[in-house]
Amino acid sequence: MPRVVVLCRVDGNFGGVERYILSLAQNLNRQCYHPVIVGIGRQGELLRQAGNEGFETEFLPMNSRFHVAGAAHNLLTVVKEKKADLLHTFGLRSNCLAWRMRKRSNIPWIVRLPNINSTDYADPMRGAASHWFNNYLIRKADALQVISPQLENYVRSWRRMPKAIYTIHNGVDAGRYDPRIFDRSPEVNEVRRRFNIEEDAIVIGSVGRLDAIKRFDRLMAVFAEISKEWSHAHLMLAGGGPQREELISLSKRLHMESKIHITGYVEDVRPYAALFDLFVCSSKSEGVPMAMLEAMAMETPVVSTRVGGIESVVQHGQSGLLVRPDDDGDLLQAVRQLLQNRDMLNTMGRNARERVVNHFSIAHAVEKVQRMYDQVIERNTSGKI
Repeated sequence: MPRVVVLCRVDGNFGGVERYILSLAQNLNRQCYHPVIVGIGRQGELLRQAGNEGFETEFLPMNSRFHVAGAAHNLLTVVKEKKADLLHTFGLRSNCLAWRMRKRSNIPWIVRLPNINSTDYADPMRGAASHWFNNYLIRKADALQVISPQLENYVRSWRRMPKAIYTIHNGVDAGRYDPRIFDRSPEVNEVRRRFNIEEDAIVIGSVGRLDAIKRFDRLMAVFAEISKEWSHAHLMLAGGGPQREELISLSKRLHMESKIHITGYVEDVRPYAALFDLFVCSSKSEGVPMAMLEAMAMETPVVSTRVGGIESVVQHGQSGLLVRPDDDGDLLQAVRQLLQNRDMLNTMGRNARERVVNHFSIAHAVEKVQRMYDQVIERNTSGKI
């Protein structure tokens, strides 16, 4: 009989973590593990898509981030009703609920940490406080999952380390992101028509939540310079989020409304990414972006800031170019270098897909996750945790 694993995350904003949860649930060996996806706060896109995929879902309402006790009790109820064997949490609020719940349950508990979370907040003091508290919660869990060697090294520098650390990269289904699927497909042609993108246009793209941490305003300013040299270039930002109206206003101030396309949230990003000649990540903080791996799987080379675990994915000079964070000149020069050399662009694109196929497949990642699950449950059962 398969073991039940509860995957718990605040619902509302849909981004890389939520896509990771769905991908993990889709690819778990159902003979070994049965996933139950729990959304906290409100019934948003994560629970909607999980329900559409046929997964068991549960909703834990929270009127505010401080209403922890009631939500923790509800999580305990879910764990008991589902006879869960393992709890896997994703983010500060779900970690907090698990910590409170564990006072009344001995269920094995794993935390996933995608980045150094202090950088996720505009207010430095709030970021520092959240970072400290999250690190405290991590040490209460039975195991920590990190997504890059860089993040593992950071955690191992702590004076008091977690009980167990597992480094497991994100992974994607390279078959689903095979660029040949979308050669002149109707879906791609529809995106091209919708945004008036010419057949011979150069398309620079990025995918992600429209949030200040992504620094899309910086990317737009760089694109304004690029468009002076490549008049047929377009910039496409695929995603929704709190900065959308601000970024639309910026495109107008730059007089780039016809060249900068801010799509809003899209459920299937592949027809959009199929148009990209180049994927650019301008973030000031990242883990290992799912969107970047998906673009690489579609033979799209990358220009990215050298942050988080990106260096473990993008090999500088082979599958893309890495630049200093917050250096617009460096970012501009890297984009310009690839656009000036189509052979280099194409070679890096092929290398990018090969890198994902060989090292970042979802099958390999899920195999490691299941091995982690097995070991944590076994150690808990034997009383070694």
